[in-house]
Amino acid sequence: MQLKRFAHKESLAQGLTGPERCEASRLVPGPAENAQAEVAPVSAALLARALDTVSEASLITDAKQNVLYANQAFEAVTGYSQEEILGRNCRILQGPGSDPETVLMMRAVLGRGETLRCEILNYRKNGTPFWNGLTISALRGAAGSITHFVSVQRDITSQKTLQEQLQFMALNDPVTGLPNRTALEQYLSQTEDTSAGLTAVGIIDLDDFKTVNDRHGHETGDVLLAKLARRLGKRTRDQDFLAHLGGDEFVVVITGLSPEDPVKELSHIAEALHDAVDTNFTLEPGVRVRAAMSMGLALWASGPNGGNAALRRADAALYRLKARKGDRDKWWHLEDRIPTGERTLAPAAGGLSPNGTLDSPIPALVQEYKSRLFDGGLVMYYQPIMDLRTHQIHCAEALTRLVLGDGTVVPAGTFLPHLNTEDTNALLRAGLDQVLGQLTAWDGLGYRLNVSVNLSPSTLLNPDCTRWVATALNRYNFPPERLTFELLETSKADDEAQQRGIHELLELGVGLALDDLGSGHSTLRRLTALPFKTVKIDRQLLHQFSSSPVKTMTFLSSMVSMGQDMGWAMVAEGLENADLTEAVRILGIPYGQGFHLAKPMPGDNIPDWITKNSQQENTDLITTYAGALAYHWQFTRLKTPHTHTLQSCPLTPFLTKHAKNGVIQGLHGELHSGRSHYAPASEELLQWMVNNVTDGQRNKPILPFRQPALLGRPPW
Repeated sequence: MQLKRFAHKESLAQGLTGPERCEASRLVPGPAENAQAEVAPVSAALLARALDTVSEASLITDAKQNVLYANQAFEAVTGYSQEEILGRNCRILQGPGSDPETVLMMRAVLGRGETLRCEILNYRKNGTPFWNGLTISALRGAAGSITHFVSVQRDITSQKTLQEQLQFMALNDPVTGLPNRTALEQYLSQTEDTSAGLTAVGIIDLDDFKTVNDRHGHETGDVLLAKLARRLGKRTRDQDFLAHLGGDEFVVVITGLSPEDPVKELSHIAEALHDAVDTNFTLEPGVRVRAAMSMGLALWASGPNGGNAALRRADAALYRLKARKGDRDKWWHLEDRIPTGERTLAPAAGGLSPNGTLDSPIPALVQEYKSRLFDGGLVMYYQPIMDLRTHQIHCAEALTRLVLGDGTVVPAGTFLPHLNTEDTNALLRAGLDQVLGQLTAWDGLGYRLNVSVNLSPSTLLNPDCTRWVATALNRYNFPPERLTFELLETSKADDEAQQRGIHELLELGVGLALDDLGSGHSTLRRLTALPFKTVKIDRQLLHQFSSSPVKTMTFLSSMVSMGQDMGWAMVAEGLENADLTEAVRILGIPYGQGFHLAKPMPGDNIPDWITKNSQQENTDLITTYAGALAYHWQFTRLKTPHTHTLQSCPLTPFLTKHAKNGVIQGLHGELHSGRSHYAPASEELLQWMVNNVTDGQRNKPILPFRQPALLGRPPW
C-alpha cells in the first residue's frame, strides 16, 4: 500500500542533480550522498511509512501542484483517501468561505517559488469546513526551475475558535453579546479621526431595573438586558454603534448627523430607539414586565478625546434627566450646548427648550454670526439628489453654511433661527448669487446640473422676492428652468400673499418643490392647487419603516401612484442606510437624498464626486431584508403570485443566502408553483420578512459565543 501511495516516486528521482538533489535528499537519496555519508539508502517505502506516522497532513505535488503523495493524516483531516487525491489539485479543498484574497496571495507566493505560510478556511470531502494552517515549500531543479512542492497542513479549527472566543470575550459583554467598554473606547478613538458631520453619544439607563432583579432574580434580569439589547440593535442605524457597559447601562454612538439640524435628526432616532420598550418583555413563562428608559445625549464635532468628553457630558445629561423623572416630557435629554467644528456653541441659559429646540445663544455670538454672514462668511454647500434607477446624480440641493474667521463651519440650523426677516431676505439674494455663479462654473467644466434652493416663507411674502430672483437670473443669463425653489410645509401655506408670490415666481419659469411632505401641514388642496414639479417626502415618515413597514410602504406606494398621475418627481429624503434606500428604490420612488447616498459638500468638490460616483459598480440586486420585503409586499397586497420562474426571481439569491432552514425557500417556491392556493404561503413569507425588518428576532436564543462583531454591530 505504501508503494502504491508513492506510485510517482520515480518522477521525484528523475533529473535531480546538484542543489535539487540536496534539497530532495530527504525524499529520494542518491548514491553520491549515500557514499559520502556512508549510510544505507532510504527507500521510498520506508519514507512513506515514516510520513504515515506523522500527525500532520503531508503532501508532495509536481510543479503544477497535482498531488503525487499524501500521508494517512491527510485523509484523517480532509476525508479524501490517498487514492482519491492522487493526481488532483488541492484546490478541491477550497469553497465558498475560502477568502479570495488569501487564495490569490497563495498563488502569487507559490508562483514566485517562495515558502508559503498562511491560514485558510477549507472544506472536507463531506462539505464541513475547517481552518487549515499551511506551510508549502518549493523544490527546485539544477536549472533553478520549480519541480515539486512539499506541504504540511494542520487542522487549526480549535485554535481559531478559541482565539475568536477570547477576542469576543475581550471586546464583548457576555450577557448581551454587545461590544463592551473596551470596544467602545476603541470605536470612539476611531470615530474621532474618521467621522464626518456631528456625532452624538447617548447613555441609556433602564428605569427601575433593580426592582426586576429584586423580584425575579439576577438571571431573569439578565434575560431582560439581553432582550432589550436585541430590540435596541434592531432600531439603530447601520452606521451607529451600540454597546453595553454593564448593569443596566447602554451606550449608543450616533454618527453622521447633519449640522443643519442635529436636534431634529436626534428626535427621529430617539423615537425609533424608544420603540424597543413599547411592548412588554416575556422573561420566562408567566413573567412579563414593562420597561422604561432614560437617555442622556451629548454632541461633538471633532478633535482628540472628544468622544470620551462627550461620554462624560452625556452621563451628566442623564443624571439631570433622571433627577426630574416625575415631571419630564420626553425620555431623553440633550446637553445644553451644540458643538460645531472645534467650537462649542453654548446657550446663555436654559439650553434646549422642552420641544427639543435650541434656546438663544450668547448675544455676542449672534452678532458675530450676522456680521460675518454678509462679510465673506456665507458659503453654499451642495448635496446631490440621486436617481435611484440609474445611480447617477439627478440634481443638487443648495444648503447655506457660515464660515467664521477662524475657519469654523457653522450649519444653517445654528444661525438661521436668529436671523430677522431682513437678514433672511439678504441671505436669499447673496446665496442665490453664489448658486448661479457655481452653476455657471460647472457648465464651463461640462457638468450641466440643476439646483434647488430653499425659500423662506417670510421671504416669499416680500413683494420684491420675484424681482430679486429675476435680477439674479438675468445677471448670469441663466435659464430659469434649471432652478427650483423648495417651499417648506407651513400652516400658513394657503395665505393669499404666499399664493400670489408663488404664482409670480412660476411666471419667471423656475420650478417649484414641496419640501418635507408629511411633516404635518400638507393638504391635498395645496398639493393639487399648485403646479409642483417635485415633492420631497419627509424623512420622519421614512424612518417609521423599521417599526411599521407595511403602513409605511402603503403610504409610499400611494405617493408613487399620485406622483405618476400628477407628473411630480418624487424624492425620498433622509436615506441614511442601505436598507431604506433599497426599499424605496424597489417601491418605485425615483429619486433619493441622504447621507447614505452623498453628504453635503462645497461646490468645488462636486465634479470629482460625480466622477468617482460614475466609476462605482452599482447593482439592482436585492441585498437587504427591507428590499426583499418591499419586493414581496407588492405581490401580497395585489394577491398575486410572483412572476418569472423561481430561478430568475430576484428574491431567489437573497433567500438562498439568508433563509437557511429551507422552510422559507419552500414558501417562496409555492409562489412560483402555478398552484392556486398560494395565499397562505405569501402571507407567511411576508410575516417572516416583517419580523426580520422589525423586531421579530428578539426571542432568538443567546449563543455562548458569536462570530465577533468587533467594532461593528452585533450579529443578529
